[in-house]
Amino acid sequence: MKKILATAALLALSMTSAQAQTPQPADWTTLTFTADHNKPADIAWERVGGNDWCGIARFLDLKGCTINSGKGELGSVRTVVVGTTQVVEIAVARTAHSYTYAQPFTPIFYHGTMAVEPVDANHSRLVYALMWNQTAVGDAKAQTDARESRHRRFQAAVDKMVAAADAP
Repeated sequence: MKKILATAALLALSMTSAQAQTPQPADWTTLTFTADHNKPADIAWERVGGNDWCGIARFLDLKGCTINSGKGELGSVRTVVVGTTQVVEIAVARTAHSYTYAQPFTPIFYHGTMAVEPVDANHSRLVYALMWNQTAVGDAKAQTDARESRHRRFQAAVDKMVAAADAP
């Protein structure tokens, strides 16, 4: 754990002031995606890559994902490549069937939670929630465009996760 915290501290120190946390007040916005699975939560969680800290890369078509420290537990750090941009993500919460990550060095202080919730013994529900500060995105049109872009991208990822979880 000390190694994970030290890595996170070094990453924080290496960031420039342009990448510092967004000043307040903030205008937080959220998107939540849900999908039902015809599999128990344990099976669905494994199939959507929940136990693999970089498993989400195949559903979001990320250009890369590198685990910098940890294995996905609280305090783990990964770097994802979105297009040509490298983004540091830190695991800030974890349960048996969920994790929450933050991108603290982005101007929008982005957070995401992926979870699989049991419905009954044979069914579960995927819940993927996003939250970010849209203040730094720009004017109302830029904010709408950013929200719609994330909606398309993450809906497509959730659709892929459902197909993977429900596969025979």
